Amino acid sequence: MLWLALVSVLAQTGPKCVTTGGTRTCGYECVENGSTAACAQTPQGVCTKNVSGVTCFDPPLWLSALNLGGLPKPTCVTDGGNLACGYDCKREGGRVACAQTPKGLCTIAYGKVTCVDPPAVAYAVFGADVPAPSCKQQDGLIACGYQCSSGNGQVQCAKSPFGVCAENGTAPTCFDPSSAVICAKGKATPKPQCVTASGRVVCGYNCKVAGAEVACAQTPDGTCDTNGPGKPTCFDPPVRGGSAACLEAAAGR
Repeated sequence: MLWLALVSVLAQTGPKCVTTGGTRTCGYECVENGSTAACAQTPQGVCTKNVSGVTCFDPPLWLSALNLGGLPKPTCVTDGGNLACGYDCKREGGRVACAQTPKGLCTIAYGKVTCVDPPAVAYAVFGADVPAPSCKQQDGLIACGYQCSSGNGQVQCAKSPFGVCAENGTAPTCFDPSSAVICAKGKATPKPQCVTASGRVVCGYNCKVAGAEVACAQTPDGTCDTNGPGKPTCFDPPVRGGSAACLEAAAGR
């Protein structure tokens, strides 16, 4: 009896094939609406349909490779003829959208749906505890990410939890350490700084000001020199280190 139950479960969860319009389609969670068909490519994928079409979604392969534990099952949403699958799905006025990862976020503002996901390196460093992004709305504009800031009629956000944004009566300036830096430094990745000179904001590391000019290194181990003529001169040594899993996830994004 146990063997028969196992066979039954495998039959339900294994890949299948469907034929629609003379075309054979194979995969997981296959759906068809009489005129077309689609299948997910992994067991974690989902598919949905309506009279207008079919669509499928698979979580990014790099996400599964990080071994974060059981990934939550994606969901799907439909509104009118529009379909979308993923995470934190939202719909508004016939528009539908979903985030691509479990800690992704979708928000409704100004008649549209805006979605954002933590970058792959954030999942590689923080695992399932990756900080969730947020969104900022102002004057008909919306931006999503981290450390969101607004000014001079613009709204901007950093792309990673290690990024910064700043403004000084001007449009916001945001800066994120590179994926190589985040993989090498991990959770200890230093927070960049932002410096203002002559009304201009510049962000990075070890920033220096020379007269009306300012410059910043792009990595925590970089340096900037003010002894020469003109603006500060910065140098960044090669970034080394970081786990293979983190670097591969960053490349997969």
